[in-house]
Amino acid sequence: MIIIRASYDNQTTYLYQWSEAIIDEAKARGFKVDRIEGKDINEKNIRSRIRNRRPEIIFFNGHGSKTSLISDKEEFINLQSADVFNSTITFTRACDCLVGLGPKAVEKGCKAFIGYRRKFWIAREHKWECTPLKDPLAKPILEGSNIIMTELLKGKTVKESVEKSHEHANKSIMELIYSKEPLASASLQAIMFNDGALGIEGDANAKVS
Repeated sequence: MIIIRASYDNQTTYLYQWSEAIIDEAKARGFKVDRIEGKDINEKNIRSRIRNRRPEIIFFNGHGSKTSLISDKEEFINLQSADVFNSTITFTRACDCLVGLGPKAVEKGCKAFIGYRRKFWIAREHKWECTPLKDPLAKPILEGSNIIMTELLKGKTVKESVEKSHEHANKSIMELIYSKEPLASASLQAIMFNDGALGIEGDANAKVS
């Protein structure tokens, strides 16, 4: 497994810290986890790591667009380089990537591409921004997204993993509707928006061998 993640603004810092649990889960299940972080995030380095490691899963946490992955405001994977995902199951926890990049990646050999058709929202409470794992607004959002990777690591199919995330979203929505927490509506809106944007390109029955 290769995980690609940066931590240079509030959004990427939240994703970075919440993805740490996935690294722990993967290691506990016997996966070799290769991290690509910070200044190492570039196309040349990623291609080299993939060639040497031959990962079954690529997990990207960061900013995206309809046609690219972005790190520190610079595009490093786009439609022309989407073949980098060849023969992998890829999950991009980023905005918009399923619109153009996902289909192009599958066209160029990616087994399955999981991502979002719109923006990926993270509700945040300002007082917790230095300690994202303690932020109660972000917790149901990022736990639900993490489930996708957790299920893939268990050997579930792409379809089963995404469905599990949908189930978590439905449960969280009902809890938040009746919550007395004053800011619960922020989490509720983000979960509903993200869940509606979550989808798959490629083979929904693909799974880790």
